[in-house]
Amino acid sequence: MRDDSDVRALQALLTKGWRYLAEPSLTRHQRQEMRNQMKRTEEALRAALARAEMRDRAVLTPLTPRPRPSMRLNLLSDVRVSA
Repeated sequence: MRDDSDVRALQALLTKGWRYLAEPSLTRHQRQEMRNQMKRTEEALRAALARAEMRDRAVLTPLTPRPRPSMRLNLLSDVRVSA
């Protein structure tokens, strides 16, 4: 469940980043730094989403039982006894 909280936190950071970029008082350097930070945050978000997806797949994938060996006896009805 840590991945879920990571995803939410990273999404919140990106939302704040976009709002920060909308401020007209930012310098060119500040905007560039924010965009770089947002790129790193997006990469971390993708990794957290991939981990969460793998975890969910592992939980949802049922374990398939191995087929039981057949205990049926094969009859030798096709074998002919020659006298």
